Amino acid sequence: MFKVIANGPNRVDIELSGKLNSEQMRTALDELISKTEGIEHGRMLYRIDDFDLPTLGAIGVELSRLPKLFKLIRKF
Repeated sequence: MFKVIANGPNRVDIELSGKLNSEQMRTALDELISKTEGIEHGRMLYRIDDFDLPTLGAIGVELSRLPKLFKLIRKF
C-alpha cells in the first residue's frame, strides 16, 4: 500500500506498507505528483510499516517517472 494524504497547503503525508506491484506504483506516483502540485518549500512525512521491496515492474514504473520525481523533490 502506498497512500498519499494532502495535509495542509505545503505538507504531504505518505504511508507505505506491504509490497507494491507496477499498477500500484503507477497509481501511487501519479497521486503523489498530483497532490504536490503548487507546493513550495513543502514538508513530507513518511510512515513505513512492514514495507517489502517493490516488484521489478514497479521499479520500472518508478524509473520511467524519474524526470517528474526530480521536479517533485525540489518542492520539499
